[in-house]
Amino acid sequence: MTFPKKIGNAPLPGGSGAKILKSLAASALILALAGFTWSHFAKQSTTAQSQAAAPAAPPAPTVAAHIVENADLSVGREFIGRIEPIQTVLLKPQVPGQIESVHFKEGSAVKAGDILFTLDSKQYQAVVALRKADLAKAEANLDRASKYNERLKAADRRSVSALDLDIAANDVLQAKAAIEQAKASLRMAQIDLGYTKITAPISGRIGRTEFTKGNYVTPAGGPLASIVQVDPVRVSFAMPDRNYMERIEALRTSGASVYDTTLELADGSAYQLKGERDFEDIAMDERTGTIMMYLRFKNDKGTLIPGSMVRVAVKPAKSRVSPVIPQESLLYDAGGDYVYVIDENDVARKRAVQLGAEIGTVREVASGISAGERIIIRGLQNVRPEMPVRPTLPRNEDAAKTPSELARESGYDLKPAGSSGAAAADSPKR
Repeated sequence: MTFPKKIGNAPLPGGSGAKILKSLAASALILALAGFTWSHFAKQSTTAQSQAAAPAAPPAPTVAAHIVENADLSVGREFIGRIEPIQTVLLKPQVPGQIESVHFKEGSAVKAGDILFTLDSKQYQAVVALRKADLAKAEANLDRASKYNERLKAADRRSVSALDLDIAANDVLQAKAAIEQAKASLRMAQIDLGYTKITAPISGRIGRTEFTKGNYVTPAGGPLASIVQVDPVRVSFAMPDRNYMERIEALRTSGASVYDTTLELADGSAYQLKGERDFEDIAMDERTGTIMMYLRFKNDKGTLIPGSMVRVAVKPAKSRVSPVIPQESLLYDAGGDYVYVIDENDVARKRAVQLGAEIGTVREVASGISAGERIIIRGLQNVRPEMPVRPTLPRNEDAAKTPSELARESGYDLKPAGSSGAAAADSPKR
């Protein structure tokens, strides 16, 4: 038995109802696919429009990088100095007399105690003999007075008055005083006799003599000759107050040498021996703002001639190694001095630094940065903190020079310390 197909409660004739349902289902599927397709293309269009409307990110700026290096900041200085003898003696006669003989060759070396001049001593020998006679006479008077005094004291008290005893005792005292006076006179006469031989009080070189044999000289006259000490000698130079203040604490407290000092002679040659600190003057020259410094040099070969000018190279004996950076890398804001350091990811990091001495075109960094780090020296106007950058090491002639080379061109001499950063200078760090 066959049942009729229904739509709702009404029966459908034949199979037309199934066909209608299939047609409706197909239409709904087509509409759904069309809606999905339209939505997908609409989203893509919106995304494309948004991307087209958003600006492109700017490229990382190119900057010039510099690798920080250590340098020896114990900078040397040069001064004009003068060689001075430590001791100078002008020979003058202590007693008048005629020069009997001259015992030296002008310009020769003499030793302390050498006889240089001999004066006519006859008169002084006679005075010594006279003073010896006076001494003998005084001793004889003392002997007579003493014996007389003893006799009076031994006599009966009834036969000698007290006055006679007092006079005898007083005569003894006067005789003793006369002996002391005679001894002093004899000593003075012997001294004058000794002055007839004029000796060298110091070792050194003696110059030309102003008086020769046969001349009569007196203490009131001019010097006979002069002697200068030539080994060691002293070199004096004027140091500006600023340089002196840099080392004043070491100069006050150090028992060792504070400076390494060398000399350049007038012909341009270097003196082989180094000098030692002697002393410093006690006051600054208010006219020039300098203080006189004195060094001591051995001069056993007589190369250093007193009175001549030399160039004095003075360098602190103790090294002071510290990082140095170019002045152009420094920036300043309310927080103080800072630089841009490039990290391993080529990102610029703001770094505060504590600065030290200014030396030529570079600056000492007391803290905040270490040797081997990269900093930005050019292109700073395009850099902001935490910004990616494209670092390049300068290749032009000036920018490729090390701080030490730049400092030397500025009149200073920084000695590089270590080799940090040297190998990295061949190629930029990526």
